[in-house]
Amino acid sequence: MEKQTDNYQLILNKLDNKASLKQEIYRNTVDVFAAAKKALSKLASRLHQDYTVNNPSVEVSYKDTHQFEAELKFSGDMLLLSMHSNIFNFEEGHRIYSSTYIKSNPNLSYCGVIYIHNFLADSVKYNRLADEGTLVARILINKEKRFIVEGEGQLGFLYESFSEEEISEEVLTHIFELAILDCIDTDLLLPPYASVKDITLHQKQTTLAASGYPTGKRLGYLFKSEVQQNNNL
Repeated sequence: MEKQTDNYQLILNKLDNKASLKQEIYRNTVDVFAAAKKALSKLASRLHQDYTVNNPSVEVSYKDTHQFEAELKFSGDMLLLSMHSNIFNFEEGHRIYSSTYIKSNPNLSYCGVIYIHNFLADSVKYNRLADEGTLVARILINKEKRFIVEGEGQLGFLYESFSEEEISEEVLTHIFELAILDCIDTDLLLPPYASVKDITLHQKQTTLAASGYPTGKRLGYLFKSEVQQNNNL
């Protein structure tokens, strides 16, 4: 039998601690994501019953698209809910490390992540791959199923510290309601005419013919070359 070195024993110890910790957080995140899908589905049903039934021209629908993804369509907007399969920690110096909660057990800073993105519904419908979406919020869940939220508007400060209790379906519903309000309040704006008036024949025959104007709420609409130029600034 081979002799165990100090480094080998250290590997075993770290696997026992960190690998087990990450697996536990992953399972927690899967549980919370299932609850999030349920909350989003219920919210879609309520909106459909209370609004779409009376105004059929405005579609509200929920779709469970993937093990790690679901979507809520409401009028011209799409809320995309997705779960990352990996576990993360915060960067060194993050404010989270100053909390007594994390100081009591540094392992509590490790989190699974659930993302809430906003895309235009037409971006998904017409498969406009160049269109841009916006990260409205991300929900971070630790080994105790306690959570924080980073996001836009009220989601940027309401849940900025780890909760004192496990995340619940009621809290998830509140988060989704705020995310939907942010989407509705963010209009699609026209860019300056001069910035989109010139177009090459290549753009006309490829970009526009294939998917239309690359579009996003934060950029209005731009031609592909202009999106690339902006990304290089």
